[in-house]
Amino acid sequence: MLNSPRQSTALAKWRRDALKRLVASRRETLAVLARLPEAEILKARTQDRWSVKDVLGHLLACDEETVRRFALIARGHGDRIHWFESMAYADRFNARTVARLHRLGLRALLRRMQRTRADLVRRFRRLPAASLRDPAHAYPVTEWLPAPGWSHERDHVGEIRAWWTRQRTANRRARSTRDGRR
Repeated sequence: MLNSPRQSTALAKWRRDALKRLVASRRETLAVLARLPEAEILKARTQDRWSVKDVLGHLLACDEETVRRFALIARGHGDRIHWFESMAYADRFNARTVARLHRLGLRALLRRMQRTRADLVRRFRRLPAASLRDPAHAYPVTEWLPAPGWSHERDHVGEIRAWWTRQRTANRRARSTRDGRR
């Protein structure tokens, strides 16, 4: 699978960079959450049809799916990974998993996110380097991991950050208008 020392070195570098991104994206998410009041995290429909907490459940479900994929790869069954065949399928997966995780409390959800991301990182580190670009898989790990691993999370966190900025601006305007009328 790995044809040369150069490919092996490049793959080792890719893995190190991917690990940094996996850790950094979650750290960024938690830093944004730390600035939000819990009531705002729980408020319905702030992220289109979801609350911020629902988005966190969605990110958890993505991590859990990635852990399942890594488990299959580790057992030599990467060819058995079930890929999302369409956006309609992905939408059904998202609706089902967010609904299932909605009943968890915020603290329980955050703990589960922490445990699952740690498991994901641990499993990723243990995968044989050759499995990251295994041609027997429909998609090599190097191609699909960036989306559920960090870019998707950063997109959602950017949306949360933009929403929160708009909220604070609107609240300041409302306060200054009220105060100006007194």
